[in-house]
Amino acid sequence: MIRTYNLKHSTNKGKQVKAAASVMLYRSTACIIAAAQWYRFYKEGKSFWKNLEITHIPSLLSERYKQTCQYQVVSILNSFISNRKNDFVKVVFRSSLPEQTKIDLLTINKYGWWYRKELKKIDRQTLKLARKIFKYILSRHRKPCFKHISMHLDQKVALISSKVSDKATEFDYWVRLSTVEKNNPVYIPIETNPYFETIEGKKKNFCQIGLKDDGNITVSFIKDVPDKKDTYTPLIDKLPLDLGLKTLFATDNGDLCGKRFYETLLKFDALITSLASNRQRQGLKVRSKKYDKVVNKLRAYLKNEICRCLNRLVDLYKPAEVVVERLDFRNPNLSKRFNRLISRFGKSIVNAKLKSLSEEYGIVIVETNAAYSSQECSVCGYVGMSNRKTQEEFKCKFCTTGLHADVNAARVHLARSSCKVINIYKSKKAVLHILVGKFLSSLSDMERKFCMPCSKAKDLLSGNPYFKEALAQPEGFL
Repeated sequence: MIRTYNLKHSTNKGKQVKAAASVMLYRSTACIIAAAQWYRFYKEGKSFWKNLEITHIPSLLSERYKQTCQYQVVSILNSFISNRKNDFVKVVFRSSLPEQTKIDLLTINKYGWWYRKELKKIDRQTLKLARKIFKYILSRHRKPCFKHISMHLDQKVALISSKVSDKATEFDYWVRLSTVEKNNPVYIPIETNPYFETIEGKKKNFCQIGLKDDGNITVSFIKDVPDKKDTYTPLIDKLPLDLGLKTLFATDNGDLCGKRFYETLLKFDALITSLASNRQRQGLKVRSKKYDKVVNKLRAYLKNEICRCLNRLVDLYKPAEVVVERLDFRNPNLSKRFNRLISRFGKSIVNAKLKSLSEEYGIVIVETNAAYSSQECSVCGYVGMSNRKTQEEFKCKFCTTGLHADVNAARVHLARSSCKVINIYKSKKAVLHILVGKFLSSLSDMERKFCMPCSKAKDLLSGNPYFKEALAQPEGFL
């Protein structure tokens, strides 16, 4: 597993300026390379290629620098397209298209043929439909921006060397960084720390050079850390998690992690909203050094809290699988601006941490469809808006089961992880139809089990809008 670690450097102002100039030029070159890659993608219908001819691109960077830059650009673009492929699959699965058309669309998506002019075994209408779907998906996501990326450099342009015993011993490493001035590199002194040195793994001849808003550079080293799959012994099969803002993580056993999470978010929301409002009243752009500083603190808090809670739960239960719902960090009590921030940060941080757990321990990550999970009873399966009395309290109107709402949702996710009918591709409407049908088909057994009189059950269901359509059918369920 590849891990990145930020290390302290002691670089004077002159070296900082030269390194910063290289970063800025690297970023502008990355934007030009990305444009060339997108042109190939759209006009030629071909995938991104790390060996695309770029010698014609005007840049003060050396050809080695440009090629290193292209490798990074292509890696980012491929990751972006991979995520859009997943979105494409969801759209196709949720559609009512004929089965053969779905198969053809998924084939086009698998091989990235959306912008091919024609295909031998797939008709033009299907190809046109695939392109239309893909354009719609792209319109809902921002393309990768390279204006603020860090430089990911190998030894061709950034050579890392350890300290020499009979020479300067104050610093542990030196990075020989090529600059825009030919044959005039800068040497960046690096101070290590016990945490970095004690982590098992091989240090790679690879580093990242970033640039902060204040003009100072950052230096990060890479380690190939061995995974713990061979030594990890699961104690339970599945650990279902319900994600929220009032309580960050809840399990089916009743664990509530991050109880003060929401209170802290409210403080951040008030501060960010105040800063944004003050600048807008002055006719200024919202972004400022102070605003960015607060947003960075928010991002750091989210990362620390999410990782802390997940690490604790994995250490406590040692699951073979972690079951999570499709992520949604929005909350009506928070401002729109803040909802956008925590939704963007929260999703990426949780996904990254779950991926890390999967790589490190071999834990399988299972996603479930979250539709109506907060309103469905984990005991009898009855779904209704009135079941959720408050944000924290859940009480089923049918079987009278009462427990913490997030714990109930976690138990619903556990049940859905084994359900082949309700998968992540089902629409919200389809999920409700399945839940209603499933409950009605077992209604007589439920009535006997929970001693519910038939007349009372009929009155309860007739007053539930979710069951209105099913009960209106001529043959009926009751």
